[in-house]
Amino acid sequence: MDIEQLRRGLRHPDTRSSVIDAAIDAGKASIEPLIQLLNDRNESVRWSAVRILSEVGDERAVGPLIALLERDKNVTEAANALRSITSQDFGEDPHAWRKWASGATKLDVSMSSHTMSDADLMTAATRDLPVVVHNGDRQYSIDVTLPGGRSQQVWVDFSRNDTSGQPIVLLCTPCGNANSRRYEWALKLNMSVSFGAIGLAELDNTLCFAMVDTHLRSTVHPEDIAKSLMTLAEQGDAVEKALTGTNRF
Repeated sequence: MDIEQLRRGLRHPDTRSSVIDAAIDAGKASIEPLIQLLNDRNESVRWSAVRILSEVGDERAVGPLIALLERDKNVTEAANALRSITSQDFGEDPHAWRKWASGATKLDVSMSSHTMSDADLMTAATRDLPVVVHNGDRQYSIDVTLPGGRSQQVWVDFSRNDTSGQPIVLLCTPCGNANSRRYEWALKLNMSVSFGAIGLAELDNTLCFAMVDTHLRSTVHPEDIAKSLMTLAEQGDAVEKALTGTNRF
């Protein structure tokens, strides 16, 4: 089944019921796109996907459903689906479900967002956001539309590793040319921002102040990317406005 057609059908009340029936009738052929839709930021789409997976009863859904519990999303529906698929009952406790599933050697208990490609992760993260995405080689440039006619550019980089060699996702938005007289101001600002941090980044051979945030690639979820993207854009724009009064970035 085509995931975008499935998503559109599940999102709208007029078509949801018929699409649910069609996906159930499709059986195992619908499993993979439905598992991806568990990552959707739309509540109705996730709810519908859980219901269909419960009806179809394929064990490939166990790991992603546990991940849904761990994210505290659609908890009751996900727990009911897990009971239906596995004939086990650990209530709504994700730790108990994960412990049980890890001992069931036939089950793939990986979280679905772990195995999503970078492109699929970005598609899921930016869907329905006021953004324009420009693809690069493991790097994305995203133009975010903000209130008041302003905008902000955010870079998302999948090519980096942390100090222990683990792949990370780095998000960064420039805020204006760096001035050494402002370094103390920037460091103090880090104590007041509620998300991310301000640092220095090189843009076109020019040192800039930039707001940054990072996530481990192995555990990041589309909702994490979406939150970082919009929050960094808003905070970065506020810093740029305070620094320069312009809307360059």
